Amino acid sequence: MPARSHPLDECHAMRDIEASLGRGAVRRGSVSGSESSERRRSRNADTARSQAGKGKDRARTRSALQNNRHGYWLLLILFLCGPLGTLLFFVLLPPDTHSTDETGPYELGTKIVHLALAGSSRRARYVLDEYTVWGTFLAGVRDRLQCGPIRTVTDSSGEAILAVADMVDHDHIVIHADWSGGLGEAQASDGGGSTLVRDRRSGSDGLLRLGNSTRRRHRARSLPKLIEQVDALQAQGSRRGVSPEGSPELTPVEPCGARHPTFRLAMVVPWVTDMPPWITYFVASARRSSYLADFLVFHEMIEPPEHLPDNVRFIDLGVGGLSQLIGLRLGDELGMPVRNASLLIRSLRFMLDKWPRLVAEYKPAFGTIFEQYLGDYTHWGYCDLDMVAGNLPLFIERAELAEHDIVTYSWGDVDALYLRGQWTVHRNARDISTLWKGCPHLGSELQKELLLKVAWVRRMESKGMKSYPKRFQSAEGCYSHAAAQMPGIRIKMAHKQFVGLSVPSEEVVYVIRGAVWQCPADAHVSVDELAKHSQQPCSASLPGVQEALGTRLPLRVSSEGCGKWMPVEYRMCASLPEPPERERDTVSFSIELEGGQFYAQRFRTTLRVLDNGCRQGAFFHMQEWKKLWDFSSHGVDPLELSPGTDPPSFLPSFTISTDGVALLT
Repeated sequence: MPARSHPLDECHAMRDIEASLGRGAVRRGSVSGSESSERRRSRNADTARSQAGKGKDRARTRSALQNNRHGYWLLLILFLCGPLGTLLFFVLLPPDTHSTDETGPYELGTKIVHLALAGSSRRARYVLDEYTVWGTFLAGVRDRLQCGPIRTVTDSSGEAILAVADMVDHDHIVIHADWSGGLGEAQASDGGGSTLVRDRRSGSDGLLRLGNSTRRRHRARSLPKLIEQVDALQAQGSRRGVSPEGSPELTPVEPCGARHPTFRLAMVVPWVTDMPPWITYFVASARRSSYLADFLVFHEMIEPPEHLPDNVRFIDLGVGGLSQLIGLRLGDELGMPVRNASLLIRSLRFMLDKWPRLVAEYKPAFGTIFEQYLGDYTHWGYCDLDMVAGNLPLFIERAELAEHDIVTYSWGDVDALYLRGQWTVHRNARDISTLWKGCPHLGSELQKELLLKVAWVRRMESKGMKSYPKRFQSAEGCYSHAAAQMPGIRIKMAHKQFVGLSVPSEEVVYVIRGAVWQCPADAHVSVDELAKHSQQPCSASLPGVQEALGTRLPLRVSSEGCGKWMPVEYRMCASLPEPPERERDTVSFSIELEGGQFYAQRFRTTLRVLDNGCRQGAFFHMQEWKKLWDFSSHGVDPLELSPGTDPPSFLPSFTISTDGVALLT
């Protein structure tokens, strides 16, 4: 096979052909008979050379064309066989002998963490994928390490881990939990069917082949350092009364104790008229929040329920005492003369006697009105008596209390940007507690508004009308708008409550061991299963149950699309996308205000939604349901609080529906 010619050679050959053809096209003229023989010989020689050149050029052209044909065939062969050869190359490629990953191949997006149970020698390995949520991870950890309720999760340096996103591939995680020992050399499953064993005598191999050191926030973690830290935690566990071999004396590394060491909430509830029939259910449900919150119920000569838990206080202000306290404190803060303050008190007493619900209009000012009772609290807030509280320390987050000035819990209407009357918590500071003065009906025009209310009631009564529209200024309108206008304020609106809004309703609420569950009305509900999932341990770190997904999205706010009950000038509405149908039980948005800009933060709940659709919330607000109970076939079962300090005695199990409140036996 002839050697393949270079393309430039082919170009030169074609040029030579054209040149030779030009030379061969010499015009033949007539030759005179007198032409000399020498001239004829010269012409014959030129003709011979020309014929020889044409022969060479034709040969060169044939060679070039023949080489081109071979090149085209070669390209065709490469086109057809090239991909096949590439696949063959990768099949025959030898395995990577430099890999140091001993965990085996895992799918893209997974990460492997290495678990160590503090105070014991148990070790395990856990594979996380992109769908693993915090609750699933904790359940898997308990199964692998065979431990009790988890108190705290930290990295090897002692920094708290609060979400799956906080962990990196090959992270070393220390689990602080109750444990029962009895596994000898601490055998634990690695999630892949094999058994990992830590030999107490094994030196550098004592942590289950943990592999290379990893970096977290630019800090290198070497294996020897990790072993030292785990050994220190074991020694600490022994000092706290947890022996290396396991013992009944179980003390968490970060115990909750009776009160949170940093934060304390005062939830203020003034009440004017007789106590509602569900008051004992409210009190009983408040017991589980004793670690973090006190409920202060201010009243006028009402007999409170017996056997109150320590975190529920009924404070009697005497006859007319509530009107007097509101009038004096607001008048003093607004700099009113004594005569004006006296008129204010008389007007308030008249109105509260005619319409007790009016006290809710002054919710934004509770931090000022009840200031003398709030000195020992980091936060104050307002809520309602027509609610039952769930496991609030499970839902309230440290970041909410430490990084925000106001936090409110919604029931899912997150597109409406306002502070909910059912649950709003404020940082106990004067600049936050006096935001109410930005609303005219509470501030500069307080006295005028009250006199208009009195005049309106008297006019309606003079006409013999008993039911008529009231001049009620919702705290959710002007106050939310005024608070959002404060420079530098930080507000969070989180989706954490349930509400009895729809009548008839397709849902039923279960309260089991102090946890509030919302279930479909047609679901098969096992109380034992709910009880099993209602025992989340208390954590002093207050990690919460909402895991942030992605970055915050800035929102455009308008006055259209929400809050029809409030004046249009106070409405703040945002348009948010709906999560996919398959995620609506676990994925939603919370709203944050920072630097004068509202943001939406997508999150996934870390609490498990049961197969029957039951899910847990911070509390349940009765709202519309309670209005039916006087006419329903069931009503409200009487409940007497049990004496004693043992928590189970304060945690009855019951259901709430449009038919009423029913105790579970």
